[in-house]
Amino acid sequence: MPQTIPLTSDQAQMLSQLFHDLGAAIVDFRSQHATVLSDQQQFQLEGFQNKCFQFSNRFAAMSLFAQEEDLDATLQEIAKGTKQAEGAIRTIGIVDKVLQIATAAAVLGESIVSLNPDSIGSGIKGLFSAVTGGN
Repeated sequence: MPQTIPLTSDQAQMLSQLFHDLGAAIVDFRSQHATVLSDQQQFQLEGFQNKCFQFSNRFAAMSLFAQEEDLDATLQEIAKGTKQAEGAIRTIGIVDKVLQIATAAAVLGESIVSLNPDSIGSGIKGLFSAVTGGN
């Protein structure tokens, strides 16, 4: 099995940004040259741009994992919060309260997708607050 070289959070974030920028450049090129590119060329460039964005996302995830020293604890908090939210939604029966919990859950989901540790922490707190009514 090949040996892997661990990346620091900063290194992974830098690679994420570099591949994102590369993908964006390919998008811009495709847009600016749409009239002269063949269907095959468009298809190839679209594949390359998607690969760049996939790499960017992977490096962003690596950055989060490298930065998050206690990832297991964070995942446990997410699991605890989402299970409490699910239970509350199934039992509350108050539309406004369910909307608050659902909104907080959506915000948490977006924060997880953003791979921003600070946003994830805020999203977890927001979900617990919505479930408990701020207590």
